[in-house]
Amino acid sequence: MNGAPIPGMPVVVVLRTPRPVQWQGEVVAVRETSLAVRVKNAPESWDPNGPYVVICGTPGSRLTAQAHLVARNGEVTAFKVLGNWKPLDLRRDQRFATDLRVEVRSVLGSSRQQGRLIDVSLGGAAAVVESRPGGSQVEIGIAAQGYSARLLCDLVGSSQVGDETVIHLRFKDLTPPHQAFVRNLVAWLLETEERAS
Repeated sequence: MNGAPIPGMPVVVVLRTPRPVQWQGEVVAVRETSLAVRVKNAPESWDPNGPYVVICGTPGSRLTAQAHLVARNGEVTAFKVLGNWKPLDLRRDQRFATDLRVEVRSVLGSSRQQGRLIDVSLGGAAAVVESRPGGSQVEIGIAAQGYSARLLCDLVGSSQVGDETVIHLRFKDLTPPHQAFVRNLVAWLLETEERAS
């Protein structure tokens, strides 16, 4: 990717509020400091003062920029891009080591296996399982601190360590309650880490 989105590229528009909302669509037009997007299931009215983030591209080569709403014309919404496009780095979130039981279920098939969650961040997690699940998405079930959640994840990679498989996961389409669960889990692990040091 050359540092700027192009028409036809997938896009995610995120309204950054205490309870973030996101919409998916595609880039329609790009100019120097503006971007026009066609968004699926667009809201009836956009928040004119909302802090937006636009993420363009496909996993592994995505760009992101902060944006401000300019106008809407039918299905197409225009945003002014604030600053430069930057590569999206989902690993910028601090990862915390843990050893929690996790259930990993393949989204496409019916495979289900128990494993251990070995690290987690606000953007994803890693788990040790017996074998790599099929497909590109899994659902993981985690219980911690009296709460539990089932989280949809993209399977972004795997590696073999001895006779165990480590799968690397990126959280996908988390609902506000799921986001709160992950935030609370990370906060608890941070607090535990600070007490131990």
